[in-house]
Amino acid sequence: MRKPIIVLLGPTASGKTEVALSLAKKVNAEIISADSMQVYKYLNLGTAKPSRRIRQTIPHHLIDIKYPDEEFSAGEFQLRAIKAIERIFKKEKLPILIGGTALYIRTITDGICPIPSRNDKVRKHLSQLAKKYGRSYLYKRLGKIDKQACEKIHPNNLKRIIRALEIYSLTKIPFSAWQDRRYSLPYPIITFGLDWERNLVYERIGRRVDEMIKEGLVGEVKRLLTKGYSKRLNSLQGLGYRQAIEFLEGKYDRERMKYLIKRDTRRYAKRQLTWWRKDGRIHWIKMDEGKKAKEVAGEIKNICQRKRFLV
Repeated sequence: MRKPIIVLLGPTASGKTEVALSLAKKVNAEIISADSMQVYKYLNLGTAKPSRRIRQTIPHHLIDIKYPDEEFSAGEFQLRAIKAIERIFKKEKLPILIGGTALYIRTITDGICPIPSRNDKVRKHLSQLAKKYGRSYLYKRLGKIDKQACEKIHPNNLKRIIRALEIYSLTKIPFSAWQDRRYSLPYPIITFGLDWERNLVYERIGRRVDEMIKEGLVGEVKRLLTKGYSKRLNSLQGLGYRQAIEFLEGKYDRERMKYLIKRDTRRYAKRQLTWWRKDGRIHWIKMDEGKKAKEVAGEIKNICQRKRFLV
């Protein structure tokens, strides 16, 4: 029997971490984070990063691997995750992939082929062309080399137009062709989702945001800015961080900051659920406030055994 990769997903504040920890103990596993923000050092409270104590109990991978001013892509995630999976299997353990970043998860579950990383020189040249001739010039240029991508990208979305042209410039392969490529992992994969009523998820998000701010999110952001990290970095545009920066700049008061973080996180959770509901491969586990993480982990283990992923 081939050992599986267990994937655990769910919207923000759905209790993934607690369930993954209980499951890891039950099935002798290590955890791989599929969270685009937890890769960054110093971003702790706003990313709900597991504590060092927890990570010493159960080994975690792909956490604190980048500084806030370093680039990180889905392609790099895939390469690092595959290496972590192979290391875990060599230890005779199981990998549990956990997170809420759908694209990262899909690089493993669907084998999306990693697109080449950004090239600042090419981007700068394309940006200069856009300034000189307008974004319509680049859009027409994209239409000549990749009609399929052009149909999906709005003419005003300069960022995506430049990315599509950048990919073609680097590889001579159209952006749409890269999106159609697949890489198949030689391991069985079983995916579970934590299924909450939407109003309960929203309540949990509200409590999490209150706790994050109480524990010192604003202070964490202050320290990042004091270290010299620019507010324009992708890492500091994440949920909670952008709003905290604008609060520190005096754009609104603390209550407005809390409201905006909660609102934007609810919107993000809604998008996550809308995306995952389309995937018929996911085994949804019904959740409520009375259900303990150990109980959910036991349910997941039983399904794995019933479907012969585990003995």
